[in-house]
Amino acid sequence: MSFSMRWKLYLSFACIILLLLVTVIVSNMMTQRITQLTSHIMLAQERLENAQMLNLFARMANDDGAHYLLAPDHLKDNFKSRYQADTESVKKMVQHMKILTKGEASDNIQQFEAHWNTYQQNAEDIMSLREAGNLTIAQERFTRRSFDPVAFSLLSFVKEEEAKVQQYKEQIANTSQTSLMVNIVMAAAATLLSLAIAFLLSNYLIRRIRLLKESAITVAQGDLSVEELHFKGKDELTDLAAAFNTMTQSLRSVISSAGDVSMQVAASSAQLQSSAEQTSTATEHIAVIMQDITAGTEKQANHIDNDMQVINQLSNNVQQISANNQTVLNTVHTTSTTAAQGKLDLVNAIQQVRVIEESNSKLDRIVAGLNNQAIQIGQAIQLIMQITKQTELLALNASIEAARAGEQGKGFAVVAGEVRKLAEQSKDSANQIASLINGIQSEAGIAKEEMTHGTMEVQKGIQLIEVAGHSFEGIMQLIQQVEQDIEGVTHSTTYIKEDTEKMVVTMDQISGIARENASSTHSIAASTEEQLASMEEISASSAALASLAEELSDLIGKFKLAKEENGQ
Repeated sequence: MSFSMRWKLYLSFACIILLLLVTVIVSNMMTQRITQLTSHIMLAQERLENAQMLNLFARMANDDGAHYLLAPDHLKDNFKSRYQADTESVKKMVQHMKILTKGEASDNIQQFEAHWNTYQQNAEDIMSLREAGNLTIAQERFTRRSFDPVAFSLLSFVKEEEAKVQQYKEQIANTSQTSLMVNIVMAAAATLLSLAIAFLLSNYLIRRIRLLKESAITVAQGDLSVEELHFKGKDELTDLAAAFNTMTQSLRSVISSAGDVSMQVAASSAQLQSSAEQTSTATEHIAVIMQDITAGTEKQANHIDNDMQVINQLSNNVQQISANNQTVLNTVHTTSTTAAQGKLDLVNAIQQVRVIEESNSKLDRIVAGLNNQAIQIGQAIQLIMQITKQTELLALNASIEAARAGEQGKGFAVVAGEVRKLAEQSKDSANQIASLINGIQSEAGIAKEEMTHGTMEVQKGIQLIEVAGHSFEGIMQLIQQVEQDIEGVTHSTTYIKEDTEKMVVTMDQISGIARENASSTHSIAASTEEQLASMEEISASSAALASLAEELSDLIGKFKLAKEENGQ
């Protein structure tokens, strides 16, 4: 059967208390025995004193009787009165001794009484002779009479009582010695039992606490592979060990989950950084292409102006123009493909920014909910403050009524004062809470404004990216138009000699389109530069996230979750 630590301590102290109780009971029994023997000694001493007094009164009666016979006539009555008083005292002492004595001692008293009665009868007869005038006969009979039977009748009684007193004293000494030995033995047993219990309990507690301490130090050093503690019994230390095992398992689970999450974050941040770098590279490439297109378009416009001036030389250079047109056509095809890829990248960027916008919107709603809750709490505080004001008014009215009541209202006045103090304390606490709620509302308002500003900035970014997308669409349309125009130029070169005027008109159209292309490519170049800057910021953020994930992984790596096997 297992006990808790409390019951183990209770049982240990109960054993010690039981042993001490036995010691007290034995000591009490010995004390009662000594008290009983002491009472016997006092009774025996009282009987001895009474026997001595009885013997003394008997001797005094004998002496007074002798003095009565020898005294002159004017003194005999005095001695007779003294004799009668002594005999009366002897009679009372005999009755008292009968009460104090029992058994054989009572026989001794009866024997004394018998001798005394005989002596008293003879003494009265002798006194009667004196009173009758026969003094000589009375004196002769008195001298022949012996007082020894009365005097020695109590000798055996006195010796018996003295022997009893001595016996009682020896029993008291033996009982005292026995009580002392019992107390010493019981005290030694209680001491040994206490030491044994203290030794066993201390070893039991120290051994288990040491195991708990070693395991706790191991866990504190980051080694979560510590073996589980299994204690026998159902006491508090067993429960503590089970709780420690549960805590260690929970820590293992938390650290393991944190490690997995950190790895996922690191992988996601690496993937995000890679995507951002690829997007940056593509955007940079698009910017270079846009610059090339801008330069080419400007050059094309210049060439067209020159061609307008040297229209007569165009026929001679038709073949060269045709070849150049083919090169430009290939470049336009490449530009169209790159622009399509750039548009796709812009669509992906818009999706990512919309995810950010949705997160900001959710956070904005959370902050708004927090602000609403703070407002509700503020309303509750206002209600509490109104209640405290009403309570103060009620307490004031109660104090006034108590003052009117006089002595009978003093107790009620004290209660009203305490109620007013509680109301004031409630008011102060409500003011403090209201101040805190106002601070929370202020901070929540600032957070809401910041979230609103962030959402607006994200929306602006989306609009800019959408503008860039529309620009890319315009570029693609213009590139298609350029392709068509170049094809037209290519076809027109075969008829340049026959239709020079149409060529001039066509060249004017090409010049206008080229200028529009130059303006559009400038806008696209600016948009691509902004997109490139955004991609660089995303790349930097993903790099910082990867660094944080690596730091988290390093921290988690300091924990040892399981025992290493085969040197691994």
